Amino acid sequence: MAIQPTEEPGTLETDSVLVRTMREDDLEAVVSIDAAAAGRRRPRYFELMLQRALKQAALQVSLSAEMEGRVVGFVIGSLYYGEFGVAEPSASIDAIGVDPRYRGQHVGKALMRQLRLNLGALRITTLRTEVAWDDFELLTFFKSEGFSPASRVCLERRLDPTTPGE
Repeated sequence: MAIQPTEEPGTLETDSVLVRTMREDDLEAVVSIDAAAAGRRRPRYFELMLQRALKQAALQVSLSAEMEGRVVGFVIGSLYYGEFGVAEPSASIDAIGVDPRYRGQHVGKALMRQLRLNLGALRITTLRTEVAWDDFELLTFFKSEGFSPASRVCLERRLDPTTPGE
């Protein structure tokens, strides 16, 4: 998927949202926002994800959105330079979330706009993500942000850990 801006710079609808580089102290807000969507808390999962995104990545592209002095959204991303046989510089959205109380207030749009600006400055040409095929709300959001089905197919296989060699 090519990165295509859907909003002109200077558009006012995202001006009320402060988007900044994610910090370690954003963890609890990220966990709470995700729990509101997922229906369960995953603190260890996001602790590890933030650790990888903030400490292990050579360049950090994860962002937090603030309104009224509190974190109301986040996007966690990764950069790739030639993985899976693809020679192009690319990035992925590993997780994204907006506090349900702030949905419809352009938080996701502000996060995506800043992410595109940051990735463009790094000369990243492709942004990818995965979405459950029946998550219509998230699919609609990504479509509004210029995403379309990729030419690659994500494959998976169930494994039985109780059967050796399975």
